[in-house]
Amino acid sequence: MANTTFKSDIKWTGQGVSSDAISGVHTVRIDEPESLGGENSGPNPVELLLSALGGCLVVLVTAFAPAHGVEIRDVKVSVEGDLDPDGFLGKSDARPGFSEIRYNLQVDSPSPAAKVAELIEQAEKACPVKDTLTGVPIKSV
Repeated sequence: MANTTFKSDIKWTGQGVSSDAISGVHTVRIDEPESLGGENSGPNPVELLLSALGGCLVVLVTAFAPAHGVEIRDVKVSVEGDLDPDGFLGKSDARPGFSEIRYNLQVDSPSPAAKVAELIEQAEKACPVKDTLTGVPIKSV
């Protein structure tokens, strides 16, 4: 299969630091909490990054489950990351991005544990968001 280009257009709302991300027919409001100069009208960019990782894992687990013969009752992912805001605020030489991201993927299934483990392993290996977070060149065009 050839490369597919995914796209999101982000436009400032005209108020505070909030913006709207438009991807196809979907719009997501992006903002910052009040403590970081926003109005808390939506998740902030780093929360959306964490959500993208968790959402991608849920998509893959549920999509790959039939091929593994795994029945899914529920899938949950809790994602958290450590970030020092002083880095992006220019108050210190701390890294501006996450220093570590952790997730806990839970699959509730009556299927054999070995099959569920294989399913999770494939989802983690195939996750494009997880792969991207391990390092990909980013450039302004």
